Amino acid sequence: MTWQTVQDIVLERIQNGIWPEGELIPTECDLAAELGCARATVNRAMQALAENGVVERRRKVGTRVATHPRVQLVRTLLRRELEAAGHEYGYKLVSAKETMAPNDVAQAMMLRNSETLLYSRSVYFADGVPYCCEERWTNTFAASGITAKVLEGISACEWLLGNVPLNRASMSVGVATADSEFIAPALNLPQSDPVLHLERLEWLNNMPVSLSRRYFPRDHRFEGQI
Repeated sequence: MTWQTVQDIVLERIQNGIWPEGELIPTECDLAAELGCARATVNRAMQALAENGVVERRRKVGTRVATHPRVQLVRTLLRRELEAAGHEYGYKLVSAKETMAPNDVAQAMMLRNSETLLYSRSVYFADGVPYCCEERWTNTFAASGITAKVLEGISACEWLLGNVPLNRASMSVGVATADSEFIAPALNLPQSDPVLHLERLEWLNNMPVSLSRRYFPRDHRFEGQI
C-alpha cells in the first residue's frame, strides 16, 4: 500500500464525517496495523495532510483533524476590480469539460484514483481587450451544480462566491511563458512571451474545491492595501 492510498483513506474518513473536525485520530501505529502497511507509509501520508492544513500534528498529543473558521473567504472579483478602475468588464468561456487532472493538479487537490474535475478555460476583458486568461480545475462533488453550461454565462469565481462557502485558500505568484495552445491566442501575445502566473487553491474546510491559474501580460501590475 502506498502513502497516497493511505492519504485517500484518511481524507475520505475526514470528509465523510467519520473523523470530524477537532477529532483525535488513531495513532500511526494503530493505522499501520489496521491498513496492513508500514508506519513510515502512514507517517508520509500524515505529513502530506498536515502540509495541506487538513490535520494538525503535535508531539506527545497526537494528530487531530484541523478545524477551520466558518467564514466566507474574502475574494477580489475581476469584475469589481475592473469596474472600480472605470473599465467595462467582459468574460468569455473558451472551453469546459470533465477530465482527468494533470499529476501536479491531482496532487494539489488530493484526488483519489480515477476522480475527474471540471476543467475550464476562460478569458477576461477590460474594454473589450484581453485582460487575463484562466484555466481552472473544479471539484464538482464539492461544488455541486457547476457545469460547463453554467460557465457559459458566469465565471467560475463568481459562481463559487454565490454557491460555495469557501473559507481558506493558498496562493502563489510566478512567471510562465505564453503557450501556442491557449495563453498566447487568448491574450493576443507572441508565443513564448513571458506572462505573470497567479495560482490559487481554494478549500471548503478540509476539501479542496478549485484550483485556478490566471495568466496576465508581463506589464500587468498588482495593487492592494495592507
